[in-house]
Amino acid sequence: MKQLNILFLVSILISCSAKEEESTSENILEDLRFSIDTVMIDSGEDILNLSQGIFPNGLSHDMSRLYFFENKPFQLVEVDLDKLKVLKKTGFEVEGPNGVGSYLSHLKVGPKDNLFLISSSIAGIFNQDAEKLENLRFTPSGIDSTLATNFNALYSRSVYDFENQKLYSQPSFLDVGDNVLVIINTKTQSAITLPVPKMKIVDEYSGTYMFETDQGEIIAFHFVGSFITLLPKVVIISTAARSGIYSLDLTTEQLEYIDIQHHTVPNEIKVEIPQNPSSPAQIQNIQHEIFKNVNFLEMQWDDTRQLYFRLGESTVRGASREDPLSYEYYLFAYDQDFNVLGEKKLDGVNFGLMHVFFKDGKLWSYVNVGDELGFAVFTFNF
Repeated sequence: MKQLNILFLVSILISCSAKEEESTSENILEDLRFSIDTVMIDSGEDILNLSQGIFPNGLSHDMSRLYFFENKPFQLVEVDLDKLKVLKKTGFEVEGPNGVGSYLSHLKVGPKDNLFLISSSIAGIFNQDAEKLENLRFTPSGIDSTLATNFNALYSRSVYDFENQKLYSQPSFLDVGDNVLVIINTKTQSAITLPVPKMKIVDEYSGTYMFETDQGEIIAFHFVGSFITLLPKVVIISTAARSGIYSLDLTTEQLEYIDIQHHTVPNEIKVEIPQNPSSPAQIQNIQHEIFKNVNFLEMQWDDTRQLYFRLGESTVRGASREDPLSYEYYLFAYDQDFNVLGEKKLDGVNFGLMHVFFKDGKLWSYVNVGDELGFAVFTFNF
């Protein structure tokens, strides 16, 4: 374990924030102190292929093990997060009855350690011996036939709840022509849609353009992040562009938009998007401006504190491609009704945080240290 020697005592003078028209008088992060340790994973005599980092990855239900796929060939890596070592690797086929396709985009670990996998060609349940147990890619009834047969739209941005055997999907507006949450019952092979109109902001900040140059056609695009997140008892739909979220109660299937309001950062990205960008460089500048704003990252659940947490991230590029990126991070805390309990800038965190998760009350973030697997582990005291 390597101590990064970062220990901060930070405070702010005023914080009173909550959902719209609600407030609390205390900022629980007002006197936040935190330290960061770097822990390394022992891979034994094997060499890990981290060319894609740890994407996709998933955690066991008890949070003791992390799974991720190495690419080309596909191998499932099982990591013991308590003993900080690789336990085993399991090869998966690309083609055939147990094939996972050429590009894996999602991994979820079930309560019996079965795996829900999504790729460009499959959505299904696999065991840890690389055998397909159940195909979840089908044409559901109950929704528009165009959407029902668009497998990429239905499954590419979906999560699966092993307990109630339902898929939750948030297709892109480009694919559907509307902003909806799709709930797919895998037992009855039927589906319903619920409107999520506030997600329109994602499309307002996303665009793809084609330019003719001396070197031929160039495709350029800008975008803003969006997330569909399965947490205990809820599915969260959110976007980096706005602090508000949609929360779906998994028991009642009641969908609610929660207008979360913070006081330390803007609650919505503000970037002017020209109607007819003139060059790839202009598109790149738009993307830089989007990332320079505070982007709200995916909601996290801390089982130890029984609180939700979320990071805000601002990324600034240097004057040239060779210049390193600079980062600013904010930590937000919420109760189980998503009232804001605390917010604080994480002074001194100047490296990018990736694949973050909470384990035993600590925030873990993937790091690559000399092509070896490691994690920056944040200990928060407040």
